[in-house]
Amino acid sequence: MTRQLLVLRHGEAENGSGIEDFDRALAIRGYAEIELVANWLLKEGFVPELIVGSSAERTAATSFHVAGILELDETQVAVDQSLYLAPKKIMLDLVATLPEEARCVMIVGHNPGLEDFVSAVAGYDSFANAGGKMATATVACLEFEGEWNEIMPALPTLKFLKRPLDVV
Repeated sequence: MTRQLLVLRHGEAENGSGIEDFDRALAIRGYAEIELVANWLLKEGFVPELIVGSSAERTAATSFHVAGILELDETQVAVDQSLYLAPKKIMLDLVATLPEEARCVMIVGHNPGLEDFVSAVAGYDSFANAGGKMATATVACLEFEGEWNEIMPALPTLKFLKRPLDVV
């Protein structure tokens, strides 16, 4: 079965002065960035069946905002504490537990873990050639044949790496 894993970095967060990092909200600019990317995904037909995002405020807001634009039900969005500032190992563990019936899933998280994850799974050269950065609201698509727990040995293709400016 062909699977697509969409990996999205949260939109730009508000200034964190006096606020714990976990509690930083999505900035107005962050909502605008997410709208650009989500509308592009919808137009191109990349609509996940499930979104799993970090439970941090800005990331959960990103997850639910994307879901609304992609016309997903709130039951198709899950927030997971383990994704907050998660390293690639935690992300790989999470991907291995994704529902087998799902063909397309989105993970919403943070750097530097997202860059490390996409680079490791897609291959450093492929990631570097596509731009090599996961700025805010950047989305990557990893495509492969197999089961979710086989993502690494399946050698996924980096189908795209798009920043908000790339989809205008």
